[in-house]
Amino acid sequence: MHPKQELLEKLTGIRSSRKSYYKELNYVVEEMKKKNKQLEIINQLTKIRINADWADVSAYLAEQLNQLLSFDVFVLTLMEGGSLALFASQRQQQSWTHVPITVPSNREAPSSVEELHDILQPAYLDWHMVSVPLQSRLQRSFGFLTLLQATRPQQEDEEQLILFRQIAEHIEVSVENILLFKDVSKKVGIEAQLVQSAKMAAIGEMAAGVAHELNSPLTAILGNAQLLLRQLPSDPLQQMTKDIYQCGVRCKKIIQNLLTFSRQEEYHFECLSVNELIEDVLVLIGYQLKVSGISISKQLSAEPLLFQGSRHQIEQILINLLLNARDALQDVPNPVITISSFCHVTADRSYVGVSVHDNGVGIEQESLSQIFQPFYTTKAARKGTGLGLSVSLGIAESHGGMVTVESEAGAYSTFTLLLPNYANEENASE
Repeated sequence: MHPKQELLEKLTGIRSSRKSYYKELNYVVEEMKKKNKQLEIINQLTKIRINADWADVSAYLAEQLNQLLSFDVFVLTLMEGGSLALFASQRQQQSWTHVPITVPSNREAPSSVEELHDILQPAYLDWHMVSVPLQSRLQRSFGFLTLLQATRPQQEDEEQLILFRQIAEHIEVSVENILLFKDVSKKVGIEAQLVQSAKMAAIGEMAAGVAHELNSPLTAILGNAQLLLRQLPSDPLQQMTKDIYQCGVRCKKIIQNLLTFSRQEEYHFECLSVNELIEDVLVLIGYQLKVSGISISKQLSAEPLLFQGSRHQIEQILINLLLNARDALQDVPNPVITISSFCHVTADRSYVGVSVHDNGVGIEQESLSQIFQPFYTTKAARKGTGLGLSVSLGIAESHGGMVTVESEAGAYSTFTLLLPNYANEENASE
């Protein structure tokens, strides 16, 4: 070998003639650029936010992978607890965005690439699919990455497939970290709920103790007031004694409600009038609303509206809705609560309805879908437990009814309780 050529080969690592030297050198440089680009993208794939939404994760992965691989749609498949979730992303203008993908709800999680393609085939008929599994550190499959092309390539690119598999090994670490983070966050949330439940149980026990302690002196107050009423002549003293007796009766009803709220027991169902129930509830908390400067407007149905239910439980719903309305009206000029009763008829049944409307601060649209979840509250700290509406909804559903809400932030809120119409149920059974 010529000394100059031997020196050239040692310096460049390229065995070539002088004529082809620059061509091979350019090839090596391009390969190095390609490898550097791959390493850069792989580095970017490890920077996924650990608290990111799965749809955002799918779009981010698609954007990064598309710089190295050719495809039209990217699908991230996850299998958690036997359930299947697919997150597809497609390029729209200059960015990759999440697109919905419909999968039968009864489909089991796939155990192989072939089973996954069978699931995707109806949505992407005649598309070319390439998938690689995602495996945990314990070598358990928890998902797949899938690249889809609308037109089948003339021949498979083995180098691209190897690169896709190598990239998947890096992605599965990031995805598994997100899964672990979500699992830990869920457990922390459950623990917080258990702590809050323990607090509520303690409050209920304390309320029951206080109620029993108050019953004894209250019995003496009511008994002595009745004796005085029999002996006093018709003068201002008798009117004052009547006021004492009526306030005592009101306190007794409040204590009964406290005991009912704190006890876990089977409730007795009976035929009830919704208008009478509204009047009873307003006797209990109407004074609290008035001293808060709130006007009460009643729009009660003229016809008798009857339903089958537990008096104490339905009172609990109405009290909760009225107190929520009161809280929404703080610092609002001319606060008004309108409570209405009506008959609501749907295609398949008739309901007795009660609505509580306030002209308060309202609820943001993004919160409307969450307000019935346990421990979710829009109130300030120490002003709400987040249990009132979830308990109310549970009571309504146990009666065969429902609680609905309409609201506009800064304008109003209307909560509606619907219960099966007893008269309608009686006619249907005859």
